[in-house]
Amino acid sequence: MKHCLSVLREMHRSLLTDSSYSTVRACVASLIFVFLAISCGPPPQGQYYVPESVMQAAERNTAPQATADQAGLPDSAMVRLDEQPYLRNAFKNAFSEPTPTSRTGLDDFYVRTRGKVQHVAIISGGSFDVLKAFIAKGWAPIVMIQFQGRTPEILPVSDYNDQLSEVYLQNPTNSAKRRMSYKEFEAAWSKNSRNKCVLITPQALNEVIVQNVLGKYLPSEAFQEISIRRR
Repeated sequence: MKHCLSVLREMHRSLLTDSSYSTVRACVASLIFVFLAISCGPPPQGQYYVPESVMQAAERNTAPQATADQAGLPDSAMVRLDEQPYLRNAFKNAFSEPTPTSRTGLDDFYVRTRGKVQHVAIISGGSFDVLKAFIAKGWAPIVMIQFQGRTPEILPVSDYNDQLSEVYLQNPTNSAKRRMSYKEFEAAWSKNSRNKCVLITPQALNEVIVQNVLGKYLPSEAFQEISIRRR
């Protein structure tokens, strides 16, 4: 089409510069030029034309917006253990049971809950944010933790507070709480519990339920590595 327009311009110029030029010939030449230009189709697209492929690439590279369903983790949350009798049942007669001394303590606790509670699950491969999401949901994750200078204990995590950077653990059979900094807790949890926790809930859990709960507070990549063993 560029070649066609070039030829038309040359023809128009030659007609206008002809020695026998006249007004009539000029009009005829202009009409012929317009007619032929229309026949050759529209002029080429200018510099502002953006190919569709470039636009599609830009859309692909645009970061997706957060979904309305994902609320994000609250700055603090608390589970009222005194309102969860099914959780207290798991800790009855705790003093008559052997003290956990190995990294299999949570697995032993899971076995000992048989006959005491109906719905229990072990979550492996989690993170501290996963624990926070469980607390925000109203589930108290149970971990094995060792306070400085003491033997390991198995306790539910009942509270967290981002402003204070503190986490609280509590035995459901009494109101006393233990406090740890985030840094201390994460180090002890990784060492003693191997980033695992036990959940005791009023309803049976499965992978879909747990992932749906976590998806309300965390991006999906934050809990892709978790695994669930339940009874």
